[in-house]
Amino acid sequence: MDFTMDVENNNTQLPPANAPEKCPEKRKATATSDDKPVEIKRLKEDCSDVATAPRPPPQSPKKRLQLEGKPSNNKPKYNKDLNFLYGNYKHYYGKRILDKDFHDIRLDVLATQPELFRDKQLLDIGCNSGHLSIEICKKFNAKSLVGLDIDRGLVKDAQTTIGSLKRLAPPGSTFPYNVKFLHGNYVLDDDVLLEIERPQFDVILCLSVTKWIHLNFCDAGLKQAFRRMFLQLRPGGKLILEPQSFDGYKRRKRLSESIRDNYNSIKFRPDQFPEYLLSPEVGFASMELMGIPEHCKTGFKRPIQIFTKA
Repeated sequence: MDFTMDVENNNTQLPPANAPEKCPEKRKATATSDDKPVEIKRLKEDCSDVATAPRPPPQSPKKRLQLEGKPSNNKPKYNKDLNFLYGNYKHYYGKRILDKDFHDIRLDVLATQPELFRDKQLLDIGCNSGHLSIEICKKFNAKSLVGLDIDRGLVKDAQTTIGSLKRLAPPGSTFPYNVKFLHGNYVLDDDVLLEIERPQFDVILCLSVTKWIHLNFCDAGLKQAFRRMFLQLRPGGKLILEPQSFDGYKRRKRLSESIRDNYNSIKFRPDQFPEYLLSPEVGFASMELMGIPEHCKTGFKRPIQIFTKA
């Protein structure tokens, strides 16, 4: 079963109708110098009388981006050689790996509304090594789940875990065959690519990820990600958001010089996220507080919010 995020291919171009008459070809002349023919280039003849070429057919967003050769927003490039710039910690969930002791306290909050996930298609942005994604899909009987992370090594770990679960699964079972992990950056190279996004998920999870998008791709990158989440949700779909507070940003600004510069440029604060998500620029219709994890020992006591698309 393939749950990849399909993207419509709009890169085909139609041949122009009624192609204009071409300019007359340049003619060549020769002269003799020391008994050797020498080519003389004439000046280009006036083509002002030739019919003006018609406007080319519309370009797809991807094609326009390729032709322009540079992004339209000011998201900075990131250094792929540095570790943990994206919160991609190897042991983010601790050393308990999907055994009877594994339990992320946020599952208790999500369990207050299990109907949000039952028989739904989910996207988990910043899935890390996939343990929480797998638990959500299994515990709440999701139809399918796609986990996406920018760290290729963590995605490989998640794929290995799913492979092990598949070998243990009884014949005919839906889980874990309905879980898939993909490597990729959710922030697009250019805002123009938002034009080809289509609704394909019922629920999008973005848990403790906004800080890392913000520190690496600034205000523009995070706002673009929010708009992309809205576009990828079906009508009635839910964005489940767990934003980190701005106080936690400061401790990470020393990860690299570029992150420090990005931190100093941030004007879009987490307490402004709801207003932006509910604004016409994004389009969510309503927001509610799902809950705040209790008894947290590892810094997970953050409000979990639900934004609904009309």
